[in-house]
Amino acid sequence: MLGITCLLALLLGSNAQAQSNAIDDPFAGVEEMIVTGGSTAALLAPSNTSAVAFDTADLEGYGVEDLSDIAAYVPNLEIRSVNATNASFFVRGVGLQDFGANASSSVPIFQDGVPRNPSATQLVGLFDIGGLTVLKGPQGSGNYRNASAGAFLIKTQQPEPEFSGYAKVSLFQIVSVDARDAPRYDFETAVGAPVFSDWISARISARYSHENGFWENGCANRSPIDTRVAQAGGQFVPDVSICGENLQPGDISQVKPFANRWIGEVDDYGIRGQLRFNPPDIPLDLVLRGEISRLNRDSTAGQHLGTSYGGKFLYVGGGDRTGYRDPNNTARLGELTESLARERPDLYPTARFDPFVEGNVARALSRRRDRVRYGRLQKELLKRPLDEQPYFGQLDRPGRILLDTNIASMTALVDLDEFDVEVEAGYIDYRKSEGRDSDLSPNRLFPSFSRDNAWEAYGSFELSGEAIGDVPLVWSTGAYGMIEQVESKNEQFILDDFRIAEFQQEIYSFGVFAQGEYEFLEAFTLEAGIRYNWERKDFELYTERQSTLEPPPGVPPYPIIPVRSRNQRSWDAFTGFGSIRYDFTEQVSMSLKYARGFKAGHFNPSKASTARVPNVGFVDPESIDAFEWRLEFAGWADRVSGNANFFFYNYRNYQVFRLTTDATGVNRQIQNARQARNLGAELEVNILPLEGYVPEMIEGLRIKLLGGWLRTQFVEFTNAEQRLSEGIGIGTTIDYSGNPLISAPDLQFTGTFIWPIVLDRFGTFTPQYDFTWSDDTPFDPNRGRGEVDRQGNNRWSPYLVGNRAFTLHNVRLTWEPPGDTGISVAGFCRNLTDERYLTFAVDISTFNDQILNFVADPRTCGGEARFTW
Repeated sequence: MLGITCLLALLLGSNAQAQSNAIDDPFAGVEEMIVTGGSTAALLAPSNTSAVAFDTADLEGYGVEDLSDIAAYVPNLEIRSVNATNASFFVRGVGLQDFGANASSSVPIFQDGVPRNPSATQLVGLFDIGGLTVLKGPQGSGNYRNASAGAFLIKTQQPEPEFSGYAKVSLFQIVSVDARDAPRYDFETAVGAPVFSDWISARISARYSHENGFWENGCANRSPIDTRVAQAGGQFVPDVSICGENLQPGDISQVKPFANRWIGEVDDYGIRGQLRFNPPDIPLDLVLRGEISRLNRDSTAGQHLGTSYGGKFLYVGGGDRTGYRDPNNTARLGELTESLARERPDLYPTARFDPFVEGNVARALSRRRDRVRYGRLQKELLKRPLDEQPYFGQLDRPGRILLDTNIASMTALVDLDEFDVEVEAGYIDYRKSEGRDSDLSPNRLFPSFSRDNAWEAYGSFELSGEAIGDVPLVWSTGAYGMIEQVESKNEQFILDDFRIAEFQQEIYSFGVFAQGEYEFLEAFTLEAGIRYNWERKDFELYTERQSTLEPPPGVPPYPIIPVRSRNQRSWDAFTGFGSIRYDFTEQVSMSLKYARGFKAGHFNPSKASTARVPNVGFVDPESIDAFEWRLEFAGWADRVSGNANFFFYNYRNYQVFRLTTDATGVNRQIQNARQARNLGAELEVNILPLEGYVPEMIEGLRIKLLGGWLRTQFVEFTNAEQRLSEGIGIGTTIDYSGNPLISAPDLQFTGTFIWPIVLDRFGTFTPQYDFTWSDDTPFDPNRGRGEVDRQGNNRWSPYLVGNRAFTLHNVRLTWEPPGDTGISVAGFCRNLTDERYLTFAVDISTFNDQILNFVADPRTCGGEARFTW
């Protein structure tokens, strides 16, 4: 490896020297250069950290609206979402797939230096952004609390002492064969101006977006409940089922009255105001910010994929616990059955094998010949998504989400002679309510309604300088502190029970850090840092359970079963990093780095009766030892530049989110995998292939290629759960050791091609094309094979609960008139080929004979106009 590095250094160095002889250096003889403007994102990343940075132009060109859109352009970054407010972030295969109110990500999000720790605020709506950086790897020093996998750094545009601003309008719509062509629009604007002379300035930014519903609900109706039953002969009989719910004689359809046909409506707005004080004779730069936002939208809908047993064989496309089948799944199963029957009528007579009758399936699968041919049917079903109408379903109670968020923050920079002082502080609070048809069916199986709120207060300060006495040591030291309180209440029907779960959690956290960088030889630089981490969590959980069944005559009402528990735990650890860098030339350098990461423990909010049981009610903190080799290079007169990284991670007590099953239902739990490992590589190459070789009007072609490779593994991850057998929970040992980590595809590639073409009086046309290819991705710790059976055996093929490899294509064409008009007009299509892939999936077939799939948005096309002044 070292020999390859040295050879590359010599080649790039000689190439750069040859180019410098052929092309005059416009900066020859300049001893010092001060760079202003341009990409602010690149300035956000610590020098010792692998990072991918986006400036304002990048974000606009990619059509990024919130953080979930970034994943398509950063290899080894996965962002999973099951609703519109909470997401899970994975960097290099490492993250926490939890969507609960008290979830604590191992990839924290910092906006203007303040962490957005409350999980409901982390799908940040991005507007008027100056830069965004994705840090990769554990952040062992600095104020990066819990950043054991990486971090997001978001920098908003700051006020400047001049009149400036922009206004942008985007009009687009879904263009898909599977979904309604629903229109969408987005308005965004910002205005900056001096307030007093040139040392007090202000900036106001705002955004509003609206999306019409595109997901069709087969349970839409205009029928009040009291009109749905008819009386015949003194007996109540069920009216005609509205949308396939399971009704018994005398039952009344409980599908929500006046339900809308189209689901997916969104109203989202945000307003930010900033005030900046920068006195000319005082070394102070102070920025005060306030931001409010509201999200009002339909809850996320998804696919209902039933699973059933035929004898002792499990198959997809069947019915759930109530016997309900999604009509599209039923049709697809019938089509495949008929197709195979036409191919081999001697082996597949449809008259004898009707897949819609459970008894027939059981009898057919009892014969070896039929098991073989039914295996063929299953292979066909699993080749592509079973549901041929992924944006259609039957929901009896489609829900709504309302989220209000308020943020206040400040940043103060004091430039003193010997050192600089930076102080950051912020306050965040939110209130959220959400109703969900969690079972994605027309029956009332386990719908839920939740309310949660949280507030966070955060502060940090940092001292930094470029020397200590006469020693040229770049150094910084500081501390941070955070207090957070989360309250949540969830009400849910689970089959014949009504359950309430309430919890309150308080977090007290602080850290002290120091780091330095020293160039001890002309080409060698040593960098190291350390941080002490301390955190305490106070957790109180109350659960209540009551049967909804009517007791037999003479039997008193079923009792309410309340359980309350309290727990408190504290954790602390030292983390840090050390790196050494060698500069072969001014354009080629290599570094080696070791980092130690830490993430505090967690409380599970599902069952108060197990709140004090290790690895059930709570989990231990995770720690990581990370080793990384990094090469940075540039050559061909800087027409080619980039970096390469190789890394190895060793995790202890890695925190893994699971939906566990027992006799009472499905529970959300985070568990510790005793050991996990991660090996990978990344490559980024930026190319300007035409610069200096063609006329100036067409030489601006820019190519950016990124790739990522991962090999992840649970080295030791074994736990015990329950599986239902005739209504009784039976203990089952589950061993995930040897399986890959969640949301960790082996390979990913992205590419962006941008080519500004200057046509004088016709203006500038800039076509852009970008693509993303992602390998097979599991959404569970069982290689996407879902839950095991009572004997611990796998029941599904790999990646059924996950994504098979897919490619996304996006195109954009921007036109700017000649001169400095500040006007630009663009047209675009995202997901050009209308690719189908999942944002999340979960197997709950051990409880309700079903898999839940959540499908990403289809193709959208439209245009936008922007005016900048």
